Amino acid sequence: MRLRTQILLSVLGITVLAQLVFGFVAYRQITESRGDQLTIFLQYLNREIAERLTLPTNDYVAEIYLEELRKKFSTPKSVLIIQKDNRILHIAGKPQEDITAITDELRQAYTDKSKHGMIHLNDHAYYWAVSQLPAKGYQLVMLEPAADEEKKIASTLRFRLLSAGLIILWIAVWISLLLTTKISRQLNEKNEQLKHMALHDRLTGLSNRTLLSDRLEQLLRQSQRNEQHFALLLIDLDRFKEINDTLGHQFGDKLLKQVSQRLLKSIREEDSVARLGGDEFAILLPQTGRAGAELIARRIIHTMEEPFIIDDVSTESRASIGIALYPEHGNNSDSLMQYADVAMYQAKRSQTGYAIYDPQLNTHSVRRLRLMNDLREAIEQNRISIYYQPVLRASNRQVYCVEALARWLHPELGEITPDEFIPMAEQMGIIRRLSMQVLKQAISDSVRWKKQGYQLSISINISTFCLQDISLVEKIKNILQHYNFDASMLQLEITESALMNDLSRAGKMLDQLRRTGLQLAIDDFGTGFSSLSYLKKLPVDAVKIDKSFILDMCSNNSDNAIVKSIIELGHNLQYRVIAEGIEDERTLEQLLQMRIDAMQGFYFSKALPADELLEWLLNNHEQNDFNLQAKLL
Repeated sequence: MRLRTQILLSVLGITVLAQLVFGFVAYRQITESRGDQLTIFLQYLNREIAERLTLPTNDYVAEIYLEELRKKFSTPKSVLIIQKDNRILHIAGKPQEDITAITDELRQAYTDKSKHGMIHLNDHAYYWAVSQLPAKGYQLVMLEPAADEEKKIASTLRFRLLSAGLIILWIAVWISLLLTTKISRQLNEKNEQLKHMALHDRLTGLSNRTLLSDRLEQLLRQSQRNEQHFALLLIDLDRFKEINDTLGHQFGDKLLKQVSQRLLKSIREEDSVARLGGDEFAILLPQTGRAGAELIARRIIHTMEEPFIIDDVSTESRASIGIALYPEHGNNSDSLMQYADVAMYQAKRSQTGYAIYDPQLNTHSVRRLRLMNDLREAIEQNRISIYYQPVLRASNRQVYCVEALARWLHPELGEITPDEFIPMAEQMGIIRRLSMQVLKQAISDSVRWKKQGYQLSISINISTFCLQDISLVEKIKNILQHYNFDASMLQLEITESALMNDLSRAGKMLDQLRRTGLQLAIDDFGTGFSSLSYLKKLPVDAVKIDKSFILDMCSNNSDNAIVKSIIELGHNLQYRVIAEGIEDERTLEQLLQMRIDAMQGFYFSKALPADELLEWLLNNHEQNDFNLQAKLL
């Protein structure tokens, strides 16, 4: 039964019950009031009898006196009876019914401890009252026929009660209808709100995972019936965790709201967007094939390229999109979600913006998920090793620095290259923790080497995500203070691509770092775009030529010219120029002719553990000036 009907019936039931109770009480009040009048009269008459009547042995005289009292104090039709032990002694008046029948009814009535009331005999109604006389066992009983006026009053009362009851009932019906309508409307609105909250994301207002799953199932059934295609897109924001941790959760929430608005503007009216949680979104594209899905993906990537302005702070957060197609890739919701997720991770790994699911990627995805879980555990347990590669000064070919490289030896899969696990650490938001671990370990090794007679400076390559951490300077200061390490012996390397991502913010962070006394260098120089015009504005001390130019400089005239230009540019700007990736004598000789400042590569030594590095230094070089360079690759 609906709530509205229940409320209506409840109100009507209470109204009818109240009317019945009120009518019964009113009717009883009439009869009770007349009985009370008789009782009061008997009490008065009782006093008269007690004072003036001593029951004589002459019954005739007693009855005459009793009749006088009845005529004097009662009505013409009333009857007075004096009885003892339920036996009639005297009667005054003429009852219309058999007096024996009346007394039997009265005897039953007042034996029930009632003092007055009404009895019905045949077609006549009598009010009765009884009172005990002072003499033991004597009672005075009075009967009075119910008058027509009282019957009319009772009839009128019943009519008025019935009329009032109908009016009240009619009013109650309308009130209950209005009340139930209002309550039902409020409950419906509340239910709609609860339903909306259960199926939509509270922050962005988009559909949530539950509603997306329902719509995906409906779209599957519809597409199967009509033999239509559709596409599922999974979207993950790049750098969101770092932005959220650096600028706060409120900033991150505002960013998600703006992202949701851009996604809504990028799709068609019949498409649907959902937020799956965190920085993950999904889009359903009905009646869409590969070309249409790619068009929407490119549109989303384009709209995400514009910086987000939040609280006067400009930031970027691009998207990686994975695409799964029906029926090409799967015919159920679980497989489509899984394949879109695999494609999304491929897009994030390749940094292509979007990727369409390729079955060959599935095996790689399982491996990647496993590595991501194991990498987090390895970092938490500090199981990332550091190897050091010597760097030599060109003027005397002596080692003046070593470069520290992060290495991860997986217990089952063996050595995992930095090119594979460093992007994972950046994606998972744990690159800053890894960077601080490497910095602490490198400083600790430097302090240990100093005790063994080698004074070593260090430098660490900072990820672009680390530069977004406003507490980076303070963290580095705390580490230097903990190990009592001179800041001038610490050099930070920043890749050119990291600088180009947000040159304005990176420049400000570099200024803060430079004021602490640190040395700064640009790594992988020459791989970025439009960087030369900004180079003079950056507070750096050195540049490292990317090894991709060094490896082929002897056989490729373009690479040779680029290397020579970078060395001349660096010297003109008063920078030290370092070449990495030297693997043969011929390359070394050409770099020396170009007046390179420092060199490193397999030609001199591969990366070595800390203890093996000391042994290599002892066997190959004897010098007092070392500069330890720590790098995350």
